[in-house]
Amino acid sequence: MLTEASLSIWGWGSLGIVLFLITFGPFVIFYLTFYILCFVGGGLVVTLLFGKTNSEKYLEQCEHSFLPPTSTGVPKCLEEMKREARTIKIDRRLTGANIIDEPLQQVIQFSLRDYVQYWYYTLSDDESFLLEIRQTLQNALIQFATSLFNKTLVSLCLLEYLI
Repeated sequence: MLTEASLSIWGWGSLGIVLFLITFGPFVIFYLTFYILCFVGGGLVVTLLFGKTNSEKYLEQCEHSFLPPTSTGVPKCLEEMKREARTIKIDRRLTGANIIDEPLQQVIQFSLRDYVQYWYYTLSDDESFLLEIRQTLQNALIQFATSLFNKTLVSLCLLEYLI
């Protein structure tokens, strides 16, 4: 049993190596070795030449010289987003019958409350995301009901035709 397993491992391993060489060519071994040596050598050179403190100082200089300051942009963007509050109107009709729509709206409200609002309010107070989710759920229910109605209608027409 052990020889069969080792034979299987050697067989699959050699097949993988042969397919690798056929796909990428015989010189890929030299290229991969060269790339790995360059990567490791470059890491060693950076570590030895600069050291931790020198590299941190150099990174700090580069960071301050090349990147624009962001402290003024982020608050300005947040202020712009708060100023841009828009009202979203939601069509609460799902089926057209109030006796069906009201329980479905309650199910959507309970689902949002139990599965979305409890984690979303820790991130943001903005209501537009929750309203978009509600609208998406309503559209999905409408599409589901429409497709179910169409399938039922087709089935009834076929049944009537057969009778």
